[in-house]
Amino acid sequence: MMVATHLIDLTNPETRLDLYTDCLRLRREVFISSMGWNLHESFGCEFDQYDIPASVHIAAVEGENLVGCLRLLRTDSEHSGITYMILDAHRGNIPNLPANIMQEELASGSAWEASRLAVSPSVEMRMRNSVLVALITAARSHVVSRGGATMLGLMNPIFLRTFRRAGFAVRQFGPVADQRDGRICVLRWDFETGSDDVGSVARSTAPAM
Repeated sequence: MMVATHLIDLTNPETRLDLYTDCLRLRREVFISSMGWNLHESFGCEFDQYDIPASVHIAAVEGENLVGCLRLLRTDSEHSGITYMILDAHRGNIPNLPANIMQEELASGSAWEASRLAVSPSVEMRMRNSVLVALITAARSHVVSRGGATMLGLMNPIFLRTFRRAGFAVRQFGPVADQRDGRICVLRWDFETGSDDVGSVARSTAPAM
C-alpha cells in the first residue's frame, strides 16, 4: 500500500481545501457513525472548537482516496477562552471527558497536541499499519519543522504498546481514566529522547481522540 501525506494549513491559500473537507467527513464516518461518539456534526462533517486556523491537519491518501487523517495544535494555543483539548479536559472544561488526566499542565511552543486520529473503515486491517505510521511520521516531521520536540495524544492506553513497537518512544503522561467509550490516558512522545526508526505498528482498532 503506497500512502502519501498532505499538510493542510488553512492559513496557506494553496492548501487542499478539498482534502480538509474530506478529513471532516472521514471523522464523522469513524467517530460518529462507526464508534457512536456524541460529537457535533453538520453538513456531513464532524468538527469542534479546536478546528481553527491555528490547527493543521495531516491527510493520508492512497491514489485519490483519503485513507486517514490527524489534527495538530500547539499546546500554547489559546483562543476564545479555550486552549487545547487535553488541557481543557484536564481542567474539567469538557463534559464528555474526565478531568485531571495530565501528569502536569503543559503549554509550550515546542509541544503539540495530536488529536482526531482516524483511519478509514475501507482500509483492510492488514494495511492499517501503513496509514498509522504515515500519519504519525508526517506529524512528527511537521512539529520538528516548527521547532517542536514533543507530541501529546489522548487515546486508549493500548496505543502505548502499539507506538513503542513502531519505534516511537512514547510514555504515559498521566493516569488511565475510565469513560463511556473505554479507558483513555495521555501519551507523550519526546523526540530528542527516542528513536527515529519507524517499524511496523501493531494492529489495533482502539479509538484515538
